[in-house]
Amino acid sequence: MEATPLLNSGGNYGSVGRYLLFATIFICIAIAGVGVGLGVYIHSVSEKLSPDCSGSSLTGQTATTTVPQTSTVPTSSNVFVSSSKEGFYRYGAVASDAGICSTVGTDIMARQSGSAVDAAIAALLCQCVQNLHSCGIGGGHFMTVYNRENNTAYTIIAREMAPSAANENMYVGNQSSTEGGMTVGIPGEIKGMYTAWKLGGKLPWKTLFQPTIRLLRDGMPVNSALALAIQRNGRFYPRQENLRQLLTNPTTGFFFKEGEIMKLPTLAATFTTIADEGPDAFYNGSLSQNIVKDIQDAGGIITEKDLLDFTAVVKEPLVIRLTDNSSVYSPPPPSSGAVYEMILNIVDEFGMSNDSISTPQKEILAWHRIIEAFKFSYAKRSSLGDGDGEDDAFRTELNVLLKNMTSKSFAAYVRSQIDDDRTHNTMYYGPTFYDVTKTSTAHLSVLAPNGDAVSVTSTINLHFGSKVVGSRTGIIFNNEMDDFSTPNTTNSFGVPASEANFIKPLKRPLSSMCPSIITDSNGVVRLVVGASGGTKITTSTAMVTIETLMFGLDIKQAIDHRRIHHQLLPKELAVEKGFPEDILDGLRSIGHNITLTDTAGSVVQGILQRHEGDITANCDFRKSGYPDGY
Repeated sequence: MEATPLLNSGGNYGSVGRYLLFATIFICIAIAGVGVGLGVYIHSVSEKLSPDCSGSSLTGQTATTTVPQTSTVPTSSNVFVSSSKEGFYRYGAVASDAGICSTVGTDIMARQSGSAVDAAIAALLCQCVQNLHSCGIGGGHFMTVYNRENNTAYTIIAREMAPSAANENMYVGNQSSTEGGMTVGIPGEIKGMYTAWKLGGKLPWKTLFQPTIRLLRDGMPVNSALALAIQRNGRFYPRQENLRQLLTNPTTGFFFKEGEIMKLPTLAATFTTIADEGPDAFYNGSLSQNIVKDIQDAGGIITEKDLLDFTAVVKEPLVIRLTDNSSVYSPPPPSSGAVYEMILNIVDEFGMSNDSISTPQKEILAWHRIIEAFKFSYAKRSSLGDGDGEDDAFRTELNVLLKNMTSKSFAAYVRSQIDDDRTHNTMYYGPTFYDVTKTSTAHLSVLAPNGDAVSVTSTINLHFGSKVVGSRTGIIFNNEMDDFSTPNTTNSFGVPASEANFIKPLKRPLSSMCPSIITDSNGVVRLVVGASGGTKITTSTAMVTIETLMFGLDIKQAIDHRRIHHQLLPKELAVEKGFPEDILDGLRSIGHNITLTDTAGSVVQGILQRHEGDITANCDFRKSGYPDGY
């Protein structure tokens, strides 16, 4: 199948002939140098990937090109340097939380002249198996796509949907929303990819699947993130035989460990069918019946009609403009793009810059203001939901809320409510409902040579989703139904569950995902960013954005930075260990209740472009990724 692309990829001498001749020769030499540089990269990628892009030589070795940094960037007192690689590139880059997949995406652009969307799909398919504990074709995603030629963006909502037989009381009084077939939402991953490909793809659909099919068939090295997830989820294996078998190395008889080679022939066959027959094979074709049987065998209620009724929706992004005239593009609900943009709008009102972190006292004040912005924004998050799954009255209220959350005037009002010398009780920030906390997911960022960009976050919800592995298809299915709220429940603070997020047939649950793209006043992409990590996704994405675009840190410094998180409820500031004690002491003196955590609980992948052709990329050391580019 061929796509219909909407995104582009990228004399006479007279009387002074002697001088023009010299100039012409000089220019030709310069152009030749650029061509040689590009050719060297393409040759290096050819060595990483076999000629047919088989992935047979992909061993997990770092594929990034690192050169000395040429510019001086400011740093706060919170200095930490991880072992992650920072890639410096001229034409394009991919940052995936599975490093092999960064190389797959880069190869699509550099060797095969694919678009940003092509690269994103190929890398995401790879990521769905390299990090099969976090995402997969049994899950869903949000995607933001930017078109440099037209300076426009669109988002694709491929979030899972509740089955037609679902109802808001189906989990009242039991814990079945986290494991088993009843927890599975209608998967959207493949439909979302196909929707993106129809809008922005250049290469044949089948081509994008080949690197991952060969990894599945010939074997892929188990990365550290997957190995850790296998180790931590052992309690499920006695009652989930298919999952136990999937994660057991047939050679050793023990669970897979980092570096061991995993082959998944059943899933390879499923990928091959989708590559050959298109998405209809999944939703209304040769695979549909087996997919439904796999889910129903585990107690699920998804039907073949549910698969047929699934839609991936193309929507206008939420857009804000900061005081430097940069534009921020994020997906609308049921994502948390509005929360992310509200945080940025509030912080922007304070005029933060490198000077805001130039002394410990200034840095304490800066972080206090950011934390307060977190709290006000999360108070509004609890009223968000899937407008397409609700009635007209709800959609009207939601549109008003979104207008406020993305407006400069509302941000200015919230700024006026932030006191620099104290915090407030929970109700001061205006919570209406409470949010649940989830983990897992995966993110990747892409920047193409022609200036197009893609930011996509994908998930099956908790590690290994529902723990249901299809015996016929090899698919690990999501447990996204657990992201809905349950009626007649309150949290420990007496705040009720969000009615906006109650279950309805074919409705999508609220998500913390916020894959975003930021451009400058001329439409040039400055930052492609997103994260995984449950409710910490939004704050970590906001932190990296603030630290790069306002504080002036480079992308690696910002992603390495020890993280803080506040979601209003519970009333505690979660701080990753290693954050400077002098800053924490200052925050405590203002009134922040601090809880130290061993890890950040979030993983960010980012690409920063200070100027056109000056591209840096970094993958969070907290997972197993590394960037690639050229």
